Amino acid sequence: MKMPPKLESLPPHVDQNEIDRRVKEETEPVTWTDPEELPDELPPVMPYASDLLPSSVGRAVDDIAERMQCPPDYPAASMLVAMAAVVGCRLGIRPKKRDDWLVVPNLWGCVVGRPSLKKTPATKGAEKQLRYIEARSREQLADDIEDAEVEAMLFEPQKKLLESQMKAALKKGDKEAARSYAAELKGLAEIKPPESRRIIAKETSIQKLCEMLGRHPAGMMLFIDELLGWMRKLDRDDQAGVRQVYLSLWNGTEIVNDDTITRGELSARGCVSVFGCFTPGGLTEYVSAAIRGGRADDGLVQRLQVTVWPDAPKDYKQVDRWPDGPAKEQLRQTFEQLADIDSAAIGDTDRFDDDGIPFLHFDDDGQSLFNDWDSKHQRRLRGDDLPEAFESHLSKYASMVPSIALLLHLASGQRGPVSGLATSTAIRWAEYLESHARRLYAVATSPQRQHAGPLLRRLIAWPEDRPIRAAAIAKRGWSGLTSAEVVKETLGLLADSGWVRAIDAKPTKAGGRPTTDWIVHPQAASFLAAYEKPPPETPKTHPTRSFGGFVGSNLGSSGENVSGELEGGIV
Repeated sequence: MKMPPKLESLPPHVDQNEIDRRVKEETEPVTWTDPEELPDELPPVMPYASDLLPSSVGRAVDDIAERMQCPPDYPAASMLVAMAAVVGCRLGIRPKKRDDWLVVPNLWGCVVGRPSLKKTPATKGAEKQLRYIEARSREQLADDIEDAEVEAMLFEPQKKLLESQMKAALKKGDKEAARSYAAELKGLAEIKPPESRRIIAKETSIQKLCEMLGRHPAGMMLFIDELLGWMRKLDRDDQAGVRQVYLSLWNGTEIVNDDTITRGELSARGCVSVFGCFTPGGLTEYVSAAIRGGRADDGLVQRLQVTVWPDAPKDYKQVDRWPDGPAKEQLRQTFEQLADIDSAAIGDTDRFDDDGIPFLHFDDDGQSLFNDWDSKHQRRLRGDDLPEAFESHLSKYASMVPSIALLLHLASGQRGPVSGLATSTAIRWAEYLESHARRLYAVATSPQRQHAGPLLRRLIAWPEDRPIRAAAIAKRGWSGLTSAEVVKETLGLLADSGWVRAIDAKPTKAGGRPTTDWIVHPQAASFLAAYEKPPPETPKTHPTRSFGGFVGSNLGSSGENVSGELEGGIV
C-alpha cells in the first residue's frame, strides 16, 4: 500500500505500528466533536479587605502593597501572624462561657506566589515591627543589665571573702560567728542580668529553639523564607522526633518534654508562631504528596491556617514615594501596645488551671456570634462530603477564629471582654482564608486542572513527526509535569474534554511493551483561541473597604470610617 505523501518523509526511527496508525488516520479520518472549555486553572478567592485589620494596621498594609506593587494579602497575613507572636502565650481566650477550653493566639501562616510577586520583601514590614520590639526591650533594660553586670562582678569576691571569714571564725572557735557568715554565704545569690525579650528566630535547630523558648517563655516567631525546604527536611527519617515537637509547639500551651531533643524537660511552655513563603508549584506538589499519605500526612500542612494565595496583579505601576509616615507611626504604636499588655491586670485566672495563663471571654454579642458560627462550622465538618485533608485544615479554624478575635480586640486598643465587632471580623477572616485554602486543596487534589491549559498549548505545537507519549512529555521537564502519573492524569482530563484522543500502539514484531499515543484535535488552536478568557480575578470591592488596586489608592487622604470600633484605640 502506497503511503500518503505526508507520511513518506517519516524518519527511520518511527516504528511500523506508528506508520500503520498514521496511514489509517490519513485514509480513515477520525471524527471529532467540538471540545469543551477547560476548567479554570485556579479557583477564585475572596478579596482582601482593609477593614479585616484595625485601621492602625490596615493603613500600613495598603501603603506597603501600593509601594511594592504586590498583593496586599502578603503584608496583611504577615502582620496578623506577627501580632500573634507579640502576644504569644501571655494572654489567651476561653471561647466558651462556662468551659475551661483555653486558646492562645498562636498562628502559623504562609504566602503563596511566583518569585516576581515580592513575597519575602512584602513580609519584611512585619519582621521590622518585631525587631523594633526586641530593640526597645533591650533599651528599656539597658540600665538594669549594667547594674546586674556590676553586681555579678562583685559576686565572686564577696563569696571568697565570706568563705575566708567563716573559716577564720571556725579557727578561733567562734562557732556563732561562723554560722552567721555561713547563713550570709547561703543567702548570697549570683546576679544574672535580666533577659531582654527575643521574638524572632530564623531557621535554627530544634535544640537551639527549645533553649531560646526556655529563656523567652512568652513565645517566639520562626521566620522561614522558603517553607518547602523546611518541611522537606522534617520529612526525613532522622527528623521524626523534631517533627513531632513542632506539631506540639503549634498548640502554644504544650510543655515540650523530649529527652532526645532537649536533653531534659523544657520547663517553659513552648509557643512558636511560624511564617514563610511558598511558590505555587512547590506547595501544591507537597500538599498533593500529603494527601496521598505518608509522613507528610500528619497535619503539619493543615496548621498553616493563615495561608494566602492571591491572584497575581496583571499590571505594574512604578511607585517612588516615601512611606506613609502617620501609618508607620500608628503601626509601631499598635505593636508597642501589644508588647506592653499587662495580662495579669486585664485577664482572669483559674486556680484549677495548671497553665496559669490569664484569659479573656467574649462579651455577650461576641459569644452569640461565635456560638452561632461554631455550631454551623462543626455541623458542616461532620456533614459535608469534604476531602479529608481539607476537612482537617478547616477543623483548625475552631481555635483560629477566637485567636484572631482576641488579636483584633487588643490591637484596637480595647481591653475587657472581646467585642462582637472583633468576633464578626474574625469570622470574616475565616471565610476569606477558607477561599484561599480551597484554591490550594483544589489544585493539590487535581493538579491536572492547573496543568491542562499549558500542556494543551504545548501539544498544539508538538512536532508532527514525533508521537505524543506521556513519558516523552515528562522528560521535557515542564513545570508541574515532570511526573508521568500527573501527565497521564492531565491527558485524561484533556481527553474527557475532547481536546485529545488516546490510541493504543501495539508492540512491534520485535517485541516491546504496548504504549499509548495521543493525537490532538485538528482544530485545537482555533477552539482554544475562541475559548480563551482572562483567569478569574479577585472581585473588586468598595475602595474605602479594601485595597482598590495599584492605581491611586489615595492613601493618607481622609475618608469615611467604615471600621467602627476597630478604628479606635490609636489615633
